[in-house]
Amino acid sequence: KAKPAWMAEMEAMDDEAFACAVCQEGRTLQPSELLGLYAFIKKVTISSAQGGAKSDIDGTNMLLALPKSLPLALATGEMSNLFRKGKTSADALLGSHALSAMAISSVGSSRNNYYITTVSAGNAIHCSCHTKAKAADRSNPKAPKSEWEGATLRNSRVTCNIILPLVSSKVSEVPLMAVEAALADVNTVVTNTLGTRPKSMLWVVLHDLRLLLLRMAYGEALNSDCGGGSLSSNFLLLLYQMYSADMYAINAEHDESPEVAKHARGLSSGFLAAVEIAQAPGFDRHDSRSKRLEKGIADTAPMASLCSILFFNPGKEISESDVEGNNPSPKRQWEMYKEKFLIGLIKCAGRRHSLGVTDSGCVTSRGISTGRKNIDRARSYADWGSGDDSSKFVSASGTRKKRAGNMINEYSVALRPMITMYAMFDQLSKEFVVNNDDECTDLSSGRLASKLEECYKASDIQDLLHVANVAMDQNEICTIFELGALA
Repeated sequence: KAKPAWMAEMEAMDDEAFACAVCQEGRTLQPSELLGLYAFIKKVTISSAQGGAKSDIDGTNMLLALPKSLPLALATGEMSNLFRKGKTSADALLGSHALSAMAISSVGSSRNNYYITTVSAGNAIHCSCHTKAKAADRSNPKAPKSEWEGATLRNSRVTCNIILPLVSSKVSEVPLMAVEAALADVNTVVTNTLGTRPKSMLWVVLHDLRLLLLRMAYGEALNSDCGGGSLSSNFLLLLYQMYSADMYAINAEHDESPEVAKHARGLSSGFLAAVEIAQAPGFDRHDSRSKRLEKGIADTAPMASLCSILFFNPGKEISESDVEGNNPSPKRQWEMYKEKFLIGLIKCAGRRHSLGVTDSGCVTSRGISTGRKNIDRARSYADWGSGDDSSKFVSASGTRKKRAGNMINEYSVALRPMITMYAMFDQLSKEFVVNNDDECTDLSSGRLASKLEECYKASDIQDLLHVANVAMDQNEICTIFELGALA
């Protein structure tokens, strides 16, 4: 017996991941209205001396340090293909503004670099409903409110200052003008926050995503900025921001400089080729170009991992008997080369340790006079203590001082964020498919949050390696960490 139409509508409403904070309706009942997420963004400043140089993070320096040709011993079919893609990105950079940016960033190691970082409590609203509510708040004769004072009340009293449009496969009925207007509003808020108009929204979003992942990897409390937001709601934000990044990459290919898209799409391939070259037996670490390449691997690893999952995580072909939905393909780049990405992330841990970096760079200082940072940790983040004295075991000359015992325990605190990040990327690779529907995206955010909670609760480095499914020999992990520290 067929269900009545009203019952089908009620069931569809119950299954929806998002409902507008004003009208309480989602995509099913309002398919032509654009939904957005209330979010909070802030500007962060990271000096180049603390690993904040954009040309290091986005792989510009690494790609330009690739050799002219792949060593013959490595010239296999697949590796040659990865190297070719990396060189294509490097060639695109040679004629772009990236070289001038790199020159500026290398002028002084103390130069500041500016980014935005975004968090969310996961509350949605129709952009049109927000506009109406804003007008009503301002015209209220008894208690007029500003735009974001009223929005904060609708956002479960969590501070917000931006609405990020939910770009997905279900916005096809939304008028193009509504999407363009919402994206223009985002661009305006980002410009006002940074104090300058960004050259590429694609890279703004990619840097934002990287910082959010770093904040999670360091166990920083994401609600310290705005007073709310869980791991699950922020993974939801991350997935929709990745959908937006894919859209910005497509726009860059057609509307902006195509070099921007080539750079981002070829980054992970160039990174994998660089790791293979640096791991080869005949690699000369004393050559200046080789030093730049190894340093580039360490600095670029998180962004390269992110771009690999964003651009090379295709959905598998779905058969009628497939009940799992549009899951990622088993032949995705991350799955095939995850050990090389792990090598890069371990080198990144060593590099950040050698620079004295102990947080994401988004933590607010308590005061200018003290310079101390008030780091609030997630409640489930297990305390490993602060007894990491690994600096004693890697000297400035690069000679490892001998010490009995297991070195990985000495490096545990410095390794912890990047091993956690590896676990997040590995789970993200299993979850992410471009423009997945709202219900699947919501479920994915929950599984990602559960995985991160497991990492937080790990009692020590051995436990964390088990949770992250890292099977690499621990002596090898220590050796790679030290190479990163000396890069």
